[in-house]
Amino acid sequence: MYYNEVPFSMTTIELIDKLIEITTKRPEVLSGFDWQDAQLMIELEIDNRKSLYPESQYSNLIDSIRDQFNILRSESAKSVCNKDNVSSCLILLKGLISSLPDLDFATSFLQNAAFEHEKLIHFTDNTAIVLGDSHVNFFSGNNKLTFKAIGDGINVCPNITNYKFTCLHLGPCLAYNCINENSKYAFYKKVNFLCDNFIKPGAKICVCLGEIDIRAHVFMEKDLQKRPWEDICDNIIANYMDFLCELKSRGFRVYCWGPIASMPDNTSEEEELKALAAEGLFDQELISVGSEAERNTATAYFNQKLSEECAKNSITFMSIFNQMVDANMKTDVSFLADDKCHLNSEIIKVAEKIWITHEFI
Repeated sequence: MYYNEVPFSMTTIELIDKLIEITTKRPEVLSGFDWQDAQLMIELEIDNRKSLYPESQYSNLIDSIRDQFNILRSESAKSVCNKDNVSSCLILLKGLISSLPDLDFATSFLQNAAFEHEKLIHFTDNTAIVLGDSHVNFFSGNNKLTFKAIGDGINVCPNITNYKFTCLHLGPCLAYNCINENSKYAFYKKVNFLCDNFIKPGAKICVCLGEIDIRAHVFMEKDLQKRPWEDICDNIIANYMDFLCELKSRGFRVYCWGPIASMPDNTSEEEELKALAAEGLFDQELISVGSEAERNTATAYFNQKLSEECAKNSITFMSIFNQMVDANMKTDVSFLADDKCHLNSEIIKVAEKIWITHEFI
């Protein structure tokens, strides 16, 4: 199952309830269903409380969860699965999660500890900050989206590379709203909080936004506003530049990572998202609008204009986009991870050359 940004905008209990709902309403979906992401999310919920358990008790809890997911995989492997067995497993998993120590207390305690730990690493190792939407995950070296909450809707992507990066995921934020104090995912407020309480003065900060704007909003707004898509891009870039310049004025060394090429048309992942969105199980605002070639054409325009504006303001612009598309503006899928939306971690060696060229590393 492809979750994109969803797992980290709902609780684990809510996720299990959604899976129970899917089991009830659309049992046919369960044949061949991939339970990996759901299992990872539940195990992450347990892992966030690991320090609260004796080692043996923690191991037993993890084993119980894995036993249930083995049953779920066994059911999904059948041509016609037993939805009652699936429901029973999910209800048991919900009970296990519900029995965990008080979520608010444990979460607050552990997130505060994680916040201070990551801040110490940042200050001690003088790491470069990468902040933005889920595409920051690429810089951490994780092939799948891997987020650890550190409080106030901010996640860190645990760094498994040798690069000195601190990757901060602030939600599925839009470049258009990055300067808006009242935006849906509070990007601007989160950045101000981080600048005041987390980020070292004078640090390198690479901002990573814009892919969601182009994927889901540019061509929708083009039709709604009856304006050229270039105008829509220009408006987004204007807001984005206001934010980048403000960040630079605070004494940080600011870099900008351009939006990557768009996900291909008509993938099974995209079709599943559309089906889930139609049932209210996925955020409609993240669904692709426009064709792959149209979105990539807009991305090429966006990156070119953004690069020019960054140069005018002595902000370093970096991008891998041109290496990802062919002459017909089709995306080279070898660059993409399994979700067909984010960069494959193996591409980090290609990005490394860009980062070195621009003295980001």
